[in-house]
Amino acid sequence: MTELTLPGFRTTPLGSYLGALGLLRAVTRLIDSEAAGHWERQRLTLTSLFTTIDELVDELLARFEPEAIVSPWNEGAGFVPKGSNRTAAEAVEAMRKSTDPRLARLREAIAAGDRVVERGLSFGWGGKGSDLWDKNRKPELLVLCRSELPDHALPWLDAVVALGQDDDPAYSRLLGTGGNFGRQDLSATYLARLQSVLTDRRTREWLHSLLSGRESTPYLRDAVGQFDPGRAGGIQSSPWENADEKGFVNPWAFLLTVEGALLFATAVVRRHGAEYARVALPFQVHGSTAGYPTQAPGENVLGELWAPEWSAPARLDELTHLLAEGRAEWNGRPARSGLDFARAVSTLGVDRGIGAFERHLFVDRHGRNPLALPAGRIEVRRRRGVQVLAGFDAWLDRLRRAELPSQVETGLRAVEQALFDHAGSGIPDLLVEVIAAVGRCHEAVARSGAARGFVRPLLMRDGRALLDELREAAADDVELRVALAFATARDTKPSLPLRGLLSPVTVGPPLEWTRRPTLAPLSSGLGVALAEAARRRGFPGAVDEVESELEPSVKGVRIGYQRGLRVTVADVRRFVAGEIRDGRLTDLLAGLLTVDWRSTSDAVLRSGPAQPDPALDLLLPFTGTDPISLPDKTLVRPGSEWPTLLQAGRTAEVLADAARRLRIAGLRHVITPGVAPHEGARLAAVLLLRVSDGDRLKALRRVAVLPDPASEQNQEIPA
Repeated sequence: MTELTLPGFRTTPLGSYLGALGLLRAVTRLIDSEAAGHWERQRLTLTSLFTTIDELVDELLARFEPEAIVSPWNEGAGFVPKGSNRTAAEAVEAMRKSTDPRLARLREAIAAGDRVVERGLSFGWGGKGSDLWDKNRKPELLVLCRSELPDHALPWLDAVVALGQDDDPAYSRLLGTGGNFGRQDLSATYLARLQSVLTDRRTREWLHSLLSGRESTPYLRDAVGQFDPGRAGGIQSSPWENADEKGFVNPWAFLLTVEGALLFATAVVRRHGAEYARVALPFQVHGSTAGYPTQAPGENVLGELWAPEWSAPARLDELTHLLAEGRAEWNGRPARSGLDFARAVSTLGVDRGIGAFERHLFVDRHGRNPLALPAGRIEVRRRRGVQVLAGFDAWLDRLRRAELPSQVETGLRAVEQALFDHAGSGIPDLLVEVIAAVGRCHEAVARSGAARGFVRPLLMRDGRALLDELREAAADDVELRVALAFATARDTKPSLPLRGLLSPVTVGPPLEWTRRPTLAPLSSGLGVALAEAARRRGFPGAVDEVESELEPSVKGVRIGYQRGLRVTVADVRRFVAGEIRDGRLTDLLAGLLTVDWRSTSDAVLRSGPAQPDPALDLLLPFTGTDPISLPDKTLVRPGSEWPTLLQAGRTAEVLADAARRLRIAGLRHVITPGVAPHEGARLAAVLLLRVSDGDRLKALRRVAVLPDPASEQNQEIPA
């Protein structure tokens, strides 16, 4: 056995991929039963008796016998002279009259098709006017075809259509509607191409060009169909205008493409009646616009085929089994969309031995015949962070089934695109973009009364797993670190949680939309919303004080949270200085607020060193609830009016009060900044954050003289 690479057969376009499968099938059934094939650098390598392309071409020409491709259920298949396709009728008649022994199986199938037409019309299944068949009788007609056609004609029937449990015909997008692409009947085209192959003197050059990829022989001018859209449209055509409807076709390419499509026949039969009401085809899923950035206005994605590539030689029986039982599972169920399939590939939810998939979209452009467009290639390997995002799926599924306002629809598409991009790469930064897209979408839903009627607020359960996947990206992403610090902030006993302040939800359980206006909506601006949240928590009695043996030296309130991730002073300073992208931080915060963080730790999200900032340093001791190690037994708390004063721009008054409280707590030489260069609302928002105890102590040292620990006994003082 020899390996022979065939440059003419590649994984794209779809016609070339199917042609490669068809070649392997034809060689196996006609010449070498032990032949095998595999993909190498997206080109077919044939393992067989042949050492050169010339040998393979000569043997195929001598021994080729066509498949029994007949469609008596279609009006344009050529079985009646009055049909809509006169050329098809002439091709069928030519096959009836032929005495070529290579066409014996085809003639037998045509004779059976004649019986189907005769009996079907005698049963009264004929259509009205020019229609050959009554559409309501199509199930009975297909059953009749199965009983009358010879066994060697059934693979074509099974490849194009199957009857579901309700006897409703289910068609494979791979082969159109019952073997029709608009006015093009594939069986009629097959017979026409077969005539050219059998009678045209260029047939050897066509076959050699197909296998070698060297296209030096003039092709026929005819309709191309969906499988090779790059050859459609004629010489003077452009993406904006077709000068004529004819393209350039190699007859051999079509014959082998159709033969390759027959390998999906068993898949239809063996899978029907599975999980879905309609027949499921392995590696074929519902169309998704995610991952298709070149979609043009007026295009409709009808479905997708994910063509598998394998690197080890596989015989025809192994390939048939692969396509019949092909597994593509996402989150414990068969992949249903292109997005599901991409995530199945990235979580090893596909059969072993497959190295990659080439994605092909069946696209309808302005109601014309569909085209199969290549839409990218994804290698099979586990990608980090893909599985953890399955927690969003149930909520997104409910949105997809709803009648959505345009803003929510746009947000949903953005989430799907972000999920697809991340599934194809596993890059941590793209995982962060998924969170941002979810945040934008959830905010759009929260603002839409109609959308809120379809879905509850989103709650993703596994915050710990998500945090593990976000840590790598957080190391270089200040917006993500700050968003995580706000989103994970919480109390031991929930009291005015941040999500309930920033979104119209009752944090429950159960988690529900509220009818009241949002208390601190993010749509009002990030700093404004967070400052308002701090003001609400600063109302006297709004939040219970932490149990402690210490009493504050000056009466105040607890604004900060007891638990949550902590950020460094460097990140806090960048936040109050406006050195981060507020829009991105808002999106990330909105997305992260939809996650249950109760199982996460209070770790510090590290960053670089901080620059001195007297105004910020004076406020940092009043954040959080944990004690700071000082000699004095004094508890300090912010004043209840601080957020209101900061919102009003009266920052100097707040800083003076902070210095006064620290002096009363026993600290000496506390400085009071004369001017604070920061927006007051952002300083108010800082009171919600948690920073490390070490950073709070360092901040105190920058604004006050601390007692010498060598001369006084250290005590734990909550601040």
